[in-house]
Amino acid sequence: MLSDEDRRRLQDIEAAIRMEDPRFAERLGHGRFPARGGRVLAVLLIVVGLVGLLAGLALLNGPTVLFAALVTVLGATLWARLGRTRRRPSG
Repeated sequence: MLSDEDRRRLQDIEAAIRMEDPRFAERLGHGRFPARGGRVLAVLLIVVGLVGLLAGLALLNGPTVLFAALVTVLGATLWARLGRTRRRPSG
């Protein structure tokens, strides 16, 4: 729990950010930030997952196949979520 003084400080910081860069403050309030780094991570997860899936199938190793499938689905989900937030109007 924040003290009254800490809350007051946070409100002052918020007001200063809103005055200095209203667009950034708006994006900060909605939790939307550039998705470039997230897209790189999503592609990396998909590629690593697919390679692991192929390796698991080649070795007939069930746990490896399941884990690789999970990583691939995680990467695809991240890609889809980033694409959906990117298409929203910024105003």
